[in-house]
Amino acid sequence: MPPFPRLLLPLCIALACAESRAADSSIILRTTGQVAEPLTRLRLAPGPILFDADSIEGLAGQEVEARGRIEFSRPGERLNADWARYVEPDDYLEAKGHIVYRQELNTVWGSSLKLNLTTRLGEFRDARFEFSAKGGLTAHGKADVVHFEGADKYRLDQAIYTTCPLEEPDWELKSADVKLDYVAGIGRARQVRVEYLNIPILYAPSMDFGLDNRRKSGFLAPSYGASDTRGLELTTPWYWNITPNMDATFSPHVMTKRGVQLGTEFRYLERPYHGDVNLDWLPHDFQTSSNRYMVAWRHSQHIDSNWTWNVDAEHVSDDRYFRDLSSLASQTSQALLPRQSDLNYNGGWWNFTGRVMSYQVLQDPAAPITEPYRRLPQLLLSASRDLGKGPHFDLAGEYDRFDHSGDTYVQGGRFYAYPSLSWPLKSSYGTLTPKLGASVTRYDLAVSPLTTQDSLAGIPAPTGGFANTTRGLPMASLDASLVMERETSFRGTGYIQTLEPRAYYVYIPYRDQSRIPVFDTGVADLSLSQLFSENQYIGIDRINDANQFTLALTTRFLESESGIERLQATLGQRYHFSDQQVTLRGVAPRSSNTTDIVALVSGQISNRLGLSSGMQFNTDTHKVVKANLGGTWRQGPGKLINVDYRYVSDTLGSGQALNQIDLSTQWPLAPRWYGLTRINYSIKDSRLVEGLGGFEYNAGCWSLRGLVQRLVTTENTTSSAFYLQLELRGLTMFGPSPLDVLKRSISGYAKSDEIP
Repeated sequence: MPPFPRLLLPLCIALACAESRAADSSIILRTTGQVAEPLTRLRLAPGPILFDADSIEGLAGQEVEARGRIEFSRPGERLNADWARYVEPDDYLEAKGHIVYRQELNTVWGSSLKLNLTTRLGEFRDARFEFSAKGGLTAHGKADVVHFEGADKYRLDQAIYTTCPLEEPDWELKSADVKLDYVAGIGRARQVRVEYLNIPILYAPSMDFGLDNRRKSGFLAPSYGASDTRGLELTTPWYWNITPNMDATFSPHVMTKRGVQLGTEFRYLERPYHGDVNLDWLPHDFQTSSNRYMVAWRHSQHIDSNWTWNVDAEHVSDDRYFRDLSSLASQTSQALLPRQSDLNYNGGWWNFTGRVMSYQVLQDPAAPITEPYRRLPQLLLSASRDLGKGPHFDLAGEYDRFDHSGDTYVQGGRFYAYPSLSWPLKSSYGTLTPKLGASVTRYDLAVSPLTTQDSLAGIPAPTGGFANTTRGLPMASLDASLVMERETSFRGTGYIQTLEPRAYYVYIPYRDQSRIPVFDTGVADLSLSQLFSENQYIGIDRINDANQFTLALTTRFLESESGIERLQATLGQRYHFSDQQVTLRGVAPRSSNTTDIVALVSGQISNRLGLSSGMQFNTDTHKVVKANLGGTWRQGPGKLINVDYRYVSDTLGSGQALNQIDLSTQWPLAPRWYGLTRINYSIKDSRLVEGLGGFEYNAGCWSLRGLVQRLVTTENTTSSAFYLQLELRGLTMFGPSPLDVLKRSISGYAKSDEIP
């Protein structure tokens, strides 16, 4: 006997006297306007009753008795039996001997039936059944008696219930009394024993389970696991279905190395607003002897047709909270937690946003970062409008009040406005867009900022210190592009090849910006989109001087019949006609009059193979600065291989070099078995950044998933986790769910029961 059923036994004992529920990973709320009373599935339209048998006798309109190869039918239901009697005034049906009764999605076999067809009250003895829920699974089973207790409601005496084939069920729920309410979508069992591969894994005096994906209050499936930072883990969530538009989940989380943590999640949804509140509380961490917690609130609200309000706030007790208590790489790598509130106005062609924003910084001693400035407040104004049959007006406006917790940092206000006017000239073969604009920026700094520091950590203030400054810059650009096509063929397949040259010229005069502080600005990474932008900086504390020309060429190969883009290739480079004068402090001006060449190649090479690649090449040093090569092979659902190679050279000596290969797969190993792999390996550091290996077995009515994960949480620490989950489909799940990890780590992953 495989060993994993025995591993589940201790957890199942912990579920005794508790409710259980086959919980979906994404439970959906409904607004008040969407809430409606549940309807029965059974909608039997009145119609003629037909009897076919070897012999039929009785009185028309009163009673009919039939014998031998009987078939009784009317719209929505049919019965076969050896003997039957129907009393028409009472709408009462009685049958005996080799009975098969079909009613829409349900079928019952047995030896004796008594049923009022109007009230749906009656009983079926020595029954074997097959019940199906719309949107749910098909259940099989046996019972001494099946009691009909109304439309789509049944009660089973001495029952066996399973979603497996009844002839060879891998798991069974055995109960003295089972109620199946398909109207409410709830199953209830009393004196329960659940057997998995003939091994009892659960005893309970009572148990609830879902018949479909509707929500209900009760204990969710427990989860357990093991981690080197948290020890053995057990979580037993309890779900509270407060109203259709409101719910809460309480998750006691036992960690042998840390203690007992209580996780709570409260969600709400209404037509004008929705949001969720999360609070995790660990009152005494065994390792740190401290109280540890996490609180988060996300809220979005439509005040009226124009105004909206959003909140995104998160706080943890200490820098190592996620690294110690989370197994998700997306959380363990977090360094900045937002605290932000926005008030937005949509005026159609113009928009306004008022914002307050700050961050909690989670420091890694091996890789410290500078705390960002708080914006108290930030006011944004944008506008975009056509002015008749040609000219187009744009406006970008912003006011920020920058604040910092350290007294050694420069603080103050910044006003920025950039109105521009463009005139797009379009034709079927190309476009020409001239543009004129003016950028105005004003800095009003706090008192005595001369010796303070800005966001460029470790770089001293300029000579003479920062100063209150007004910066005005005219800006002009010309953007031109062409699209040319020709028909071609390759290996008997017709293609349309395009040739799309694009040229872009920008002129911005030089203004001295050396005494302007840097609050939120950095150098943008070179990319194809950045080649066609006016400013090489992200942020507005620096606006580059520019007398530059960008040229790019793109070609595409499109299948003539399907229109699928089989290949796209782009090559681009920027040329400078003057030396660079505007820089960030501590950064030398460029030494070349050209940028690196940017090259991109991608396409759906075949129905199974897709490729994506890019490269940044320095023409002066003749070296590759950045490169990536990725591909995906999809042979069908559950058959995929993702490969991605990324390289970044340390050209500036910043220590930000990267040389990694990323491989992820989901592939069938044998019938019903799937292998799962993700390897993210740093060639530069000769270490595994994230590794994942596991399997998934789908037996049809149950699934087993096993997973081992190891990931880097800081520069010097790693974390390992183990997942083993058993899902008895249509009843419950045991063990920690690895589904979120798999969906994040393996692009294109599909659950085995969702694979056709």
